[in-house]
Amino acid sequence: MLVFRVSGSPQALAVKDRLNEDGMSSTSSATGPYLLTPPQTIFTYYPIYTDSLAAVADWFLGQWKETRKPRVAYLTADNAMGKSIEIPEMEAYLKKVGYEFVGSQYVPLVPTAPPTTQLMWLKQNKVDLALGVMVNPGEQPTVKEMVRLGIGPHLDYKMTFAVATPGHLQIFLPAMGELGNGFVVGGGFPPWDDPCAGMKFCYELQEKYRPTKRVPNIMYVGGMLEAMTQVEALRLALKEMPFDKLKPRDVLNHGFYKIKNLNTGDLSSTPLTYGPGKIEGVDAVRVDQVVRGKIVKQGVYPCRHIYKRK
Repeated sequence: MLVFRVSGSPQALAVKDRLNEDGMSSTSSATGPYLLTPPQTIFTYYPIYTDSLAAVADWFLGQWKETRKPRVAYLTADNAMGKSIEIPEMEAYLKKVGYEFVGSQYVPLVPTAPPTTQLMWLKQNKVDLALGVMVNPGEQPTVKEMVRLGIGPHLDYKMTFAVATPGHLQIFLPAMGELGNGFVVGGGFPPWDDPCAGMKFCYELQEKYRPTKRVPNIMYVGGMLEAMTQVEALRLALKEMPFDKLKPRDVLNHGFYKIKNLNTGDLSSTPLTYGPGKIEGVDAVRVDQVVRGKIVKQGVYPCRHIYKRK
C-alpha cells in the first residue's frame, strides 16, 4: 500500500499519528482543526468549518445595506462537530469585520422535536445571520421550523441561516425544494447539473459504469477528488524513481508535497496545492444558496485561517 484514505474524523484521529510515523500520506473525506495540530500526513480538499463560515460571513456582509452592525449568532449542532466553531478566534474575526456577536443556540444532531425555542431566541435577540455546522437530518427540520415561524431572508422576519460543509445542498435541496429557499452552505461542491469540467467528468463516469445504479450522494465528488489527488501524487513520485522501489514515504515527499495547482475541473473551490506543513489543499471557499429551488453560487471567498495552530 502506497497511499491511504480515512472516511471520517474518528478514523482520522485514530490513525493520524501512526500514518505520520510511517510517512504514509492519506486523503480524507473529513476535515477539521485536529489535522492542523500539527499538520501531519492527512491531506484535505475542502475548508475546515471555521473558514467555511468566515467566508459566509464575508459574503453576507457584502450584501448588508443597513447602517447598523449586523447581529450574528451560532445555531449549531449540539456535538463536538457543531461546537468546534466556538473558539475565541472565530468570534474575534466576526467582530473585527463588523458584526455584533450575540451568542449560541444548539440543536441536537438529529432533532426529535422542532427547534422552536432556539429559533425564537434568535428572533427575540434580533439576529440577522445564524451560523452553524450541521448535517442534513438537523438542518432540514431546522429550516422547516424557520419557515413555519416566518423566519428567513425572504420571510417576515429577515434572518439568513448558513452551515459549513458537510451541510451538502445537493442532499438538502431534493428533500426540501423551494421550502429551503434562502439556506446557505459554505465550502461545498458544485451541484450535479453544474457545467464545469469536473462535474461533466463525474456524469460521464456514472453514465459509462453505473447507468442503472447511479450514486446520488454528492460525496461521489469527494471520492473523485481523493482519487485525483492520490493519482497525481503517484504520478509525480514515479517521475523520481521506478515503481518497484517506491515506498510510502517517497509518495509523500515526491508526490503529495509536490502537488501544485492541481486542476480538479472546479470540483474543489480552488486548484489543490500541498507541501510540508501545508495539508489544506484549497485557499478559498465556495458559498452557495438555495434561490427559487436552485443551488446558486454566490461567490468564492478567501480562507481566513481562523483557527490558530497550537
